[in-house]
Amino acid sequence: MWYIVLRGVKPIRADLRPLAYTLWKTDFLSQATSRDLAEFYSTQDYVPQGNRIDALNISKMYLELHQVEYSELYVIDPTLSETDRDARLAEIKAHTTAIQREVIAREATKKLANQRSAAHTFLVSAISTNLRRLYQATTCPFELFEHIKTRFESNPMDNNPTV
Repeated sequence: MWYIVLRGVKPIRADLRPLAYTLWKTDFLSQATSRDLAEFYSTQDYVPQGNRIDALNISKMYLELHQVEYSELYVIDPTLSETDRDARLAEIKAHTTAIQREVIAREATKKLANQRSAAHTFLVSAISTNLRRLYQATTCPFELFEHIKTRFESNPMDNNPTV
């Protein structure tokens, strides 16, 4: 009995070759799900909801550090009138909000880029060298997965993404 060996999948008997793509896809998506990557293949421009929360937490730490390093920017003169004190507090609040927005945007963008890269790398590691060459210009994990789906779902005789 001949077997087909797929990356990350148990060997498949040659007489089951028409099922190779289906088995590969099922196993691949299961593995991707366990790594929190599956949505990158099924949703175009996917952005995990937790990224902004993680970025907010980083921005809070960054802001604390900024307040220690530049404490003079956060001083409120005790001799200020109530109106001037309120204006100074508003100024500080605007400054801290601007810092947090910048850090949140930067950190969320950085995390998303890393996640998309991980999703792309994971998918590329599960396909053949020939497919890698064929789709080497495709860096978006969603688009690459769509190319693979289109190729193997439309041609049942050529249905093994690891060969």
